[in-house]
Amino acid sequence: MTTAHTILVVDDEPSICWALEKMLTSEGHEVITGSSAEEGLRLAAQNDVSMVILDVRLPKEDGISALPKFLEATDNAPIIIITAFGDLETAVAAVKNGATDYLTKPFKLEDALRTCRTALQKSAHRTAPAATQPMDIDPSVLVGTSPAMQQVFRQIALVADSDLSVLITGETGTGKELVAAAIHRHSRRADGPYIPIAPVALNPDLIESELFGHVKGAFTGASDDRAGLFERAEGGTVLLDEIGDLPLGTQVKLLRVLEQGQYCRVGDVKPRTANVRILAATNSDLHEDVATNAFREDLFHRLTGVQIHLPPLRDRVEDIGPLCRHFLAAMKYADIESAVDDELLEQLHSRPWHGNIRELKNAVGHAAVVSRGRKLTIDDFPEPKPGRDAPTTSPVLAMEKSIRVWSENAIEANPDSVTLHSDYLAATEPTLLRTVMKHTGGNRAKAAEMLGIHRGTLRDRMKAYGIDDQ
Repeated sequence: MTTAHTILVVDDEPSICWALEKMLTSEGHEVITGSSAEEGLRLAAQNDVSMVILDVRLPKEDGISALPKFLEATDNAPIIIITAFGDLETAVAAVKNGATDYLTKPFKLEDALRTCRTALQKSAHRTAPAATQPMDIDPSVLVGTSPAMQQVFRQIALVADSDLSVLITGETGTGKELVAAAIHRHSRRADGPYIPIAPVALNPDLIESELFGHVKGAFTGASDDRAGLFERAEGGTVLLDEIGDLPLGTQVKLLRVLEQGQYCRVGDVKPRTANVRILAATNSDLHEDVATNAFREDLFHRLTGVQIHLPPLRDRVEDIGPLCRHFLAAMKYADIESAVDDELLEQLHSRPWHGNIRELKNAVGHAAVVSRGRKLTIDDFPEPKPGRDAPTTSPVLAMEKSIRVWSENAIEANPDSVTLHSDYLAATEPTLLRTVMKHTGGNRAKAAEMLGIHRGTLRDRMKAYGIDDQ
């Protein structure tokens, strides 16, 4: 049964007041109406108002400037602003100033009713509108009560105070960098620098310079000596995120750091000591990369002094509740305990959470903004992210990685090669020609058109590779 409330409607258009009054009284509520901010405030002072519907454009004082007065007069009752269609700036200003929600004219009564029902849920929680302040909770805090996360905590505790290399694995968004930060924070190096870096985000031509530094004149643009990551992290910890994307040539030099504790700046032959602890993280299968020669096996074994695997959120759904409350607390959300109930958690548990903790954090932030301090419902959350049926890496990026791996292996095998381009074509072109010929049913004219080359050129290339028409 719907709880009856006293609702104040303030609008200078009689038709709007009449329509809203009819709609809300049919729900069992008592409705009082006023045609100006001044009259509305007088009515608010005389009645125990549970909600206010307030038009922006009023005869004297406008709704936006009067909004704080209505909040004070009604002990922070939810206020729905009515604004003109397309007046986004006004709507945003209203919400920032404490409005619970807004309706844009012209609106449908069913939309208005839905908005009112949602806003009335807040009337039981009359707190100041501070639902979504910026997060100030330590971002390195790991949250989880599940057995899987307790095992992760145990591994962090056991490995933190050593200098062992640690490989942290898990899907995107599971919190790998938080684990690395926790290891550093609890280690004997805690007073030293902690520097996370993702090699994939660096210019491929400058990765070694970024990691190891360079001397003046080492390459075009190297106008001064420059310290690299390992020098800047002296006495501390380095996290190499997405380690699987590290070029093979750089992998060799990283292996030297791990095995000998030494490196050289680019353009220098003088070895330097690396007094750093190396942590690595990846969301890819390094075993598969080792099998395809995309990752050095010796470096893989050297990195995995200890391996910590972070399970996906769908495999530890019991942590969703504590995580939701943690994120809400970070946003200083009002009445956190009652904001997330068992019904909501059951619905959240059934979601796939392909983006893991990162997706949940964003979803909770979205819900907090929409709900404006009341108890959360599943309707406050955005739709679940698409599934993982489609490949997470595009074909173009996969091809680029394959070409890079082939090129690096070829250069490492023969650094003085002068036939790299022709060797690459010989390795790849036959497959392309066979695929196109099969697609066209052996029709050379169609195949040449698809390839964008002359038919005679196709004939010569097929002959060179010993490819038959069929």
